[in-house]
Amino acid sequence: MRRILAAAALLLAAGCDRMVSRGPAPVYASWEAGQTLVYARPGAEATQRLQVRVKSSSLGPDGRTVVRTYASFTNLTEATFRLQDGLEALKLDGSKELVVLPAGFPDRVSRWEERGILNYVVGRARVDLPGVKLPDPDATGIWVESVPAGNRGVRRRTLLVPDLGEVETLNLIDGKWVTVNRLVSQGYTDPPAEGVK
Repeated sequence: MRRILAAAALLLAAGCDRMVSRGPAPVYASWEAGQTLVYARPGAEATQRLQVRVKSSSLGPDGRTVVRTYASFTNLTEATFRLQDGLEALKLDGSKELVVLPAGFPDRVSRWEERGILNYVVGRARVDLPGVKLPDPDATGIWVESVPAGNRGVRRRTLLVPDLGEVETLNLIDGKWVTVNRLVSQGYTDPPAEGVK
């Protein structure tokens, strides 16, 4: 009996050691300062591209705070996000947040609802983006489907990749999935020199 208990304890200890050594769960969002992502709609003109750049990234007691800029040919906006344990939340006025991805995503939480939109994990997929060098060439993406309450509105599928976030988005149009946004370039830009604005 002692041998059985000793063997069980050894297996549990080995299993716990493997769990501890796995490290933190992957982040399905862009978070590295200077990372720049360029998105385009297939067939659209180059002037309609969107550039997303991580302006700053800092770790604090409530997780990582990431500031991103969104630049198009005609517009420039900025947004602040909080990342923690799989969570990606857009910071709104005051202490309010809009949950983009819930804490525990994608392994512990695969369904969530936010402001009348039901989101759920459809499955995993290999990522094939011609011309785009991924941080991890063997990265597996996660497809998330978003369905408005009562099916009133656009039904959407988004492919998310660790350390990048969105790489492709499809909308259901006339019964067919149509690509409306795709990552066409990713890299890093240097932050501006001190004193330059």
